[in-house]
Amino acid sequence: MTVKIGVVGGLNMDIHLFGGDDRAEDGAYLAERYLIEPGGKGSNQARAAARLGADVLLVGRVGGDEFGRLCLDATIGDGVDATHVVATDEQRTGFVVIQLVEGRHRSLVFSPGANTLLSWNDVLPALDDLATCDVVITQSEVPTDTVDALVRWSGESGVPVYLDPASPQQASRDSLLGAEVITPDRLEASSLTGRAMHGHAAPILAARDLATMGIHRSILKLGTEGALFAAEGVLTSVPTRAADAVDETGAGDVFVAALAVRRAAGADWIEAITFANAAAAVSVATSGLALPTIEEVEPVAREIGPPRILS
Repeated sequence: MTVKIGVVGGLNMDIHLFGGDDRAEDGAYLAERYLIEPGGKGSNQARAAARLGADVLLVGRVGGDEFGRLCLDATIGDGVDATHVVATDEQRTGFVVIQLVEGRHRSLVFSPGANTLLSWNDVLPALDDLATCDVVITQSEVPTDTVDALVRWSGESGVPVYLDPASPQQASRDSLLGAEVITPDRLEASSLTGRAMHGHAAPILAARDLATMGIHRSILKLGTEGALFAAEGVLTSVPTRAADAVDETGAGDVFVAALAVRRAAGADWIEAITFANAAAAVSVATSGLALPTIEEVEPVAREIGPPRILS
């Protein structure tokens, strides 16, 4: 049975800068090479879910410009239904400039552009379609009011919403508490809890902080350390496969998409997190945005060891 995933989120153009020094003498960053490709957390998650075999519906906004057309072409090219992606002339398509150093990325410039205009009125025409989805994914990359309204609709409709709290500053308490699960990375967990993420115990303490805040379920994405799953008073460490990270761009988005696809297919949380860890590990092994297929992920998931209950 094919699962159906809905995504309400952002579309951006990603501009990757590779190599070079941090600053040249005149203050400019000198890159050895660059890569421009469609991105945005909403688009990445939608495309990743489609590559993993799901039927996917995306709701979002782009500008009526070349970046917007390229983002739509990439999304549709991966089989995503982009009927509810609105093109507007009021704002240009968002973009982010990303510096890549030894496989790790750092956002240098982010202009959200048309993403800031995504309102609940844009989502309303898609609700009948979203109501047929097994899972809906959203992120704090789009306006807080829109995410809040989506989470309230989730409570009324019974369709679970997975919240990727990026950017955490835009994640409201109502959405954090109302989502089926939240999936922060290390920095986002630090922002949500106010806890410095220094030392081995810091992620464990942050996961417990999130539970104390009343968050129903949280999954802390920890890269090569796997993930921490906090639910119903139990904290579980779920390992991943060791991988040489060539480029971590989009790995968190691949994780969330894989999690939603495997949960929608009937897996329990631990099995779904293991599959998501495997998908992220495959993704970081390739330069640029790498969206693996289910045939690439399943053998890796089978290599991953068992989880460990921490509390």
